[in-house]
Amino acid sequence: MNLKETNKDLNSEIKKELEKSKLEVLTNENDYLVKNLKKAG
Repeated sequence: MNLKETNKDLNSEIKKELEKSKLEVLTNENDYLVKNLKKAG
């Protein structure tokens, strides 16, 4: 197995995971903002 190929696969997997976790963080932040807005309203 070619090390460079493996590395590319790993990098794309890591990027996918990062994108997923970024989205989850954004969703949590949005939920938080919405709750705070409802309280203020």
